Amino acid sequence: MAPSTKPVFVLVPGGAQNPSHYAYLQHLLLSEGYGVLSALLPTIGTGASVTVEDDTEYIRSRMLLPVLDIEHRDVIMVSHSYSGMPASAAAHGLSKTERAAEGKTTSVLGQIFIAAILARGGDGKDVVATFGGQLPPHIQTDEKENLIKCEDPKPPLFHDLPPALADAAVSSCISQSLTAFQSPCPAATWHAEAFKGRCAYIRTLSDRSVPYEVQNMMLEGSGQEWIMRDIETGHCPQLAAPEALSSIIIEIAHQFEVM
Repeated sequence: MAPSTKPVFVLVPGGAQNPSHYAYLQHLLLSEGYGVLSALLPTIGTGASVTVEDDTEYIRSRMLLPVLDIEHRDVIMVSHSYSGMPASAAAHGLSKTERAAEGKTTSVLGQIFIAAILARGGDGKDVVATFGGQLPPHIQTDEKENLIKCEDPKPPLFHDLPPALADAAVSSCISQSLTAFQSPCPAATWHAEAFKGRCAYIRTLSDRSVPYEVQNMMLEGSGQEWIMRDIETGHCPQLAAPEALSSIIIEIAHQFEVM
């Protein structure tokens, strides 16, 4: 049997989360014949001075380019929450038109954002400054350890999960470098002409971390036309409704594949 020609989903975890939080979603996507690659971001699990730009470079050099240039497969990038910033920035020059102009046959076909932070970036502002100078109330900063912490992640992240799953999800969280939120946001690509029509946003309607109203405010402020889908969950639909989320992602992927 010939190998699948379907694109590979590069799934970039959100802040404080790791690939285990997306394991069942990955299984569902694999079961539909799509390859999946995920990894722990460099800013997660360290108090070192690791920046959002370091995350961007890691996503590009260790997640996107290996699939594109070594395995010679197309990519559809899926980001969640915090990772929308470094993931979109990592796609510079990797769109279908840009890669074709370089004589390359594989590309990032599209970007799917799940309740993600949409920062245009490239203006020298850090994450905190970009969003009004304050972090959400459920996030605490530990300047001494240089960490972003959440004392009780369950209410903002996992309130709509069964108790055992919510407890396990909490115990799987890892604090993130404070430097990631105090370093300049890199320039995104979701507004680039090369990705016009190739960016989708999945809104989480019962989100207590990045509320639905905030998601809409970012989308409206972007000045872009988005493929938009809604899911009736809190901030982590990959745990609360993985089957529904998988179906949405695959439906959007089909659109990107035929463009």
